[in-house]
Amino acid sequence: MADVCVSSEIGLLKKVILHTPGTELEAMTPETAIELLYDDILYLPAAQKQHAQLAGVLSKIANVYQVKDLLQDILVNKTVRNELISLICNKLNVNDVKDELLSLNNKKLASQLITGTYLKQNSLSNYLSPNKFALPPLPNLFFTRDSAMVVNKKVIIGNMANKIRIMEAILMKYIFSYHPQLQCHEFLFDATREKTPNVTFEGGDILVAREDTLLIGMSERTSIPGIDYLIKQFKNTGRIKNVFVVILPKARATIHLDMVFTMIDTDKAVVYPPLILTKEAVDVIHINLSNLENPKFIRHDYLLDALKTVGIKLSPVFCGGKDEKQQEREQWMSGANFFTMGPGKVLGYGMNYNTYEELEKAGIPRIEAQDVVDGKIDLSKMGKFAVAISGNELNRGGGGCRCMTMPIQRGEIKI
Repeated sequence: MADVCVSSEIGLLKKVILHTPGTELEAMTPETAIELLYDDILYLPAAQKQHAQLAGVLSKIANVYQVKDLLQDILVNKTVRNELISLICNKLNVNDVKDELLSLNNKKLASQLITGTYLKQNSLSNYLSPNKFALPPLPNLFFTRDSAMVVNKKVIIGNMANKIRIMEAILMKYIFSYHPQLQCHEFLFDATREKTPNVTFEGGDILVAREDTLLIGMSERTSIPGIDYLIKQFKNTGRIKNVFVVILPKARATIHLDMVFTMIDTDKAVVYPPLILTKEAVDVIHINLSNLENPKFIRHDYLLDALKTVGIKLSPVFCGGKDEKQQEREQWMSGANFFTMGPGKVLGYGMNYNTYEELEKAGIPRIEAQDVVDGKIDLSKMGKFAVAISGNELNRGGGGCRCMTMPIQRGEIKI
C-alpha cells in the first residue's frame, strides 16, 4: 500500500492531486452560476491555461495526479465500476441512466462523471424540467482541497455543505479506496457512508499545523456539529492533541479558513490582518485533547497568540501589504490563499502584487511561474521562493492555489 501522509502544511511536497478544469465549466450559465457556488461564469481556455501553470510548477517538485486519470484507472475494474455507479444513481435517484453509464468504457465514463449526464427525454416531467442533467456537471471539482483531506496517515472524506458537491466526495472516496498508488483503507471519516446532514466540513477549513495540532475554521461550510464530530474521531486516534477552532464570519470572502490564513514556513504565515491581527479579529477556541475524557476549552482573542501556547510561533506576512484597501482587494483575490510546497517554498496568484512585496521583505522572493514551466528557473537550485501564477480567471471561481491542491504525501518536518 502506498504511503499517504500529511503531518504539516509545509513539509516537502511529494504527491498531490489536481483536476484541470474541463467542459463541465461550460455547462454553467449566468443564471446557474450562484447555485453552483460561483460569482460569475469562467472562460475555459483562460482557466485551463492558468491551471497548466499550477500543474507545471508542481510537477517540478512532486508527483502530480489528475482526478480524471485516477478515475479511469479504477473504472477498469468492473466490480468497482458497478459499485460506484450504483451508489451514485441511488444517492441522486437517477437509476434510469444507470445502464447508459455502465455501457461506457472507462475513459468515457470517467469523463462523463465529471462533465455530467443529461436527463433522458422519456417523460413530460423530464422534458419540461429546468434541470437538464440527471448527473450534474462538477464545475467545483478543480478545487480538489475540499472533498478529501489527509491528516497524518488517515483520509477524511468531506461532508460537503452544498448537495451539488456530493458527487465530488463520492469520487474521491473511490479513488482512495481502490487506486493502487493512493490506496488507503484507514478513513478517519467517510461522509459517503454516514447519515449526518448537519455534520459538514470541507478541506479549506482544515489546516494541519503540526502532527499533533490542527486548525479548523468554523464557517458557512464547516458546521459546529461537523467540528464536534471530527474532534470525536481525533480523540479516538489519540494522535491529535490540540484543535484550534477559528470562528469565521459567514461571508462569501471567508468561506474557508485558508482564505484568511495559510502557513508558508516554520515561522511564517500569510494572514489577512483585519481578521487575524486587529481588535476585530476572529475568536479562537483552543480545545486541548490531552485528557480525552475531559478536554479543555480555552478562548483566545488572537490566532497567532493562541498558537504560541503550544510552541508554534509564526510571524505574519500581510495579505495586501499595509494599506487597508489593498488588504481587502487582495484577500478577495485569494491573496492569503497560498499553497506551500516546502518550508518557504510557496505558490499563489501573481496579481496580488502587494502581498508578493511583503513576501519579498520576509526573504521569500517572487518567481514567475512560466519561467519555471519553461525551464528558465530550476527550483531545485533555489532556497525560498514565491512562485506567481496567472490567476485572474481561476480566482473568479472563488479560490486560490491551496484550494486547487490536495496534498496526499509530504515529508516530515519539525515545527
